[in-house]
Amino acid sequence: MKLKHIKTLLPIVFLTVLSFGCKEQNKQEHQEQSTPITIETRTDDLTDAIQINTIQIGSETSNDENRFHTSYPSTAYTFINTHQEEFAQAYLKEFQSNIKDGNTQAVAKLDFGQHFEIIESTPSLLGFLIERYTSYGNNYNTQYFTHLYDLKESKRLLFSNLFYPQENFDKLTAIVKSKTTAILKDKIHAMPGLSDGDRETMLNSTMKTIDQGTTPTDKNFHAFSWDSSGYLTIYFDKYQVASGNYGNIEIKLAPETYNNLVAKKYLHVFHIQEKDTSTPDIENTKTTKKVYDIDCSKVPCVAITFDDGPAKYTSQLLDILSEHDVKATFFVLGKSAKIQKNTLLRAFKEGHQIGNHSWDHKDLKKLSETEIQSQIQKTNTVISQITGEAPLVMRPPYGSFNELVKTQADMPIILWNLDPLDWKDRNTETVAQRISEAKTNGIVLAHDIHLSTVEAIPEVISNLKAKGYHLVTIDNLFSDQPLTNGEVYNRRRD
Repeated sequence: MKLKHIKTLLPIVFLTVLSFGCKEQNKQEHQEQSTPITIETRTDDLTDAIQINTIQIGSETSNDENRFHTSYPSTAYTFINTHQEEFAQAYLKEFQSNIKDGNTQAVAKLDFGQHFEIIESTPSLLGFLIERYTSYGNNYNTQYFTHLYDLKESKRLLFSNLFYPQENFDKLTAIVKSKTTAILKDKIHAMPGLSDGDRETMLNSTMKTIDQGTTPTDKNFHAFSWDSSGYLTIYFDKYQVASGNYGNIEIKLAPETYNNLVAKKYLHVFHIQEKDTSTPDIENTKTTKKVYDIDCSKVPCVAITFDDGPAKYTSQLLDILSEHDVKATFFVLGKSAKIQKNTLLRAFKEGHQIGNHSWDHKDLKKLSETEIQSQIQKTNTVISQITGEAPLVMRPPYGSFNELVKTQADMPIILWNLDPLDWKDRNTETVAQRISEAKTNGIVLAHDIHLSTVEAIPEVISNLKAKGYHLVTIDNLFSDQPLTNGEVYNRRRD
């Protein structure tokens, strides 16, 4: 989506680098000073400069479907949007190829996911750290990619561009190799039940893998980030530098370790000491008992809920809801909320309810107790930081849960009793007709990531109001019926 105006870039520390080809670095060796980004203090009319595109395949209502849920950025720069679209489409083709091949050895269906974080944003640089999780069964394999863009020269940058010339790149990778070796030595030494000979054999085998995985190429160094203090983190894929038993390996370098190796042109990237990482000015909101004008025990009500946002169509949806003076509930992803903070804050300020839909849309049933806690707590924290209020309800991705998920959620779980299949049938008229069949006290599942769904909402509102229904939030629907943590609800019961 082409943005009309960029009033600001999101106030987050970015960084990044890309795993795809890029032309020979411009060898100009002048030092460029970064310019601080001005953050607007008013959020009511502020549109997030970077928004979220989403591709989704697979049913929210069936645990047996192959699933693909990928988010990628939409910016004001055509060359960035083109590359991000190509990157997402390549992942989609991989997913479709696996479906076509049958994947008969898998213990469960496919679950592919991609999300991103903004890691660098100045008037001259924009970067994203992209996380992909791919599951053919019960376990996820995680990969990271860094995409960094020079906005003034309209080109993508690679890791080697930041550590030019090649001699510097070689020195840096030698440091990384040494650090990686030390970490894996410690891991092998800590393994119980092994003789010294066994440990020596394992170390020798691992060294061969380290040598290959840390060779100074951009293919090996395709994922990294740094923080405001200059600490550089390099992400290695599973199996890249060691056996898969060790999982993904991350190497962190202090700035004094590498700062003399950075190309002069990009020194400013690693030496920004202060960045505004706060959220937009937010009024302190105390959690108080809400009073609702609509009494759903006396008048017919329907709660329409929107999953998987915020995304690039959410602002358009908020305009529609505001015009017709109706409220809805948004079950949001933590990673997406972190990107489109202003969109989320606007929804909250306009009286819509914000619920928890996990951090990055993984099937919670496939995760450990600790991972489930992280998915829920990280999302609650981000929402609370943006709105001033922690969410009171949650909806697990795909409606997938078990007793462990219910226990760890420690929140009421809100499902639905009407699914218009808007994720499958991207037809505005069809979606409008299906949602308009909602019944009294019902909860509707919808997705603000689909333009066809957003464009169906005016007709839905008109049809449901004509039937005498009041469109309310989940809180309003159950205002006289306290919800219980760990319990599951798909409609209001009289």
